[in-house]
Amino acid sequence: MLPAMSEPDPACPLCAPRPDDSPHWLKVAALEASTLYLDRNQTYRGHCQLVFDGRHAEGLEHLGADEYEALMRDLRRSARAIAAVIQPDRMNYCSLGNVVPHVHWHLVPRYRADPRWGMPIYTTDLAQMRVTRLEEPALRQLAATLQKALLEEKA
Repeated sequence: MLPAMSEPDPACPLCAPRPDDSPHWLKVAALEASTLYLDRNQTYRGHCQLVFDGRHAEGLEHLGADEYEALMRDLRRSARAIAAVIQPDRMNYCSLGNVVPHVHWHLVPRYRADPRWGMPIYTTDLAQMRVTRLEEPALRQLAATLQKALLEEKA
């Protein structure tokens, strides 16, 4: 059982309430301890963010054992669903709490045809990132397909 949600940090954009649909993401599904969102800026096709919902925590070291285990189950379940739908060659898991200090993961499918294959997924040279936005129908279809795969993928 997860602890009750603490007060959100008003300075944290990832604290609840988060919109299901924003300029940055589209909600895929609420899971045991977190919510999975499909990133609208698809630098890598299928890039999702998994945001910890339990309370405002700035790093894994601030989570209790039960919170950590529930988050890891969500991470594994999400990764399996993304892999089943997107079928990447590899997957990167990034916890980038330095920009927004709230526990969250970026699940980044990688493909051998990536312009940055064999290199770090991020760079400060935006010309190398090839950020694209999926057309709205394609984004919603991908989110729905991921949601269906999550329902089939039990923790």
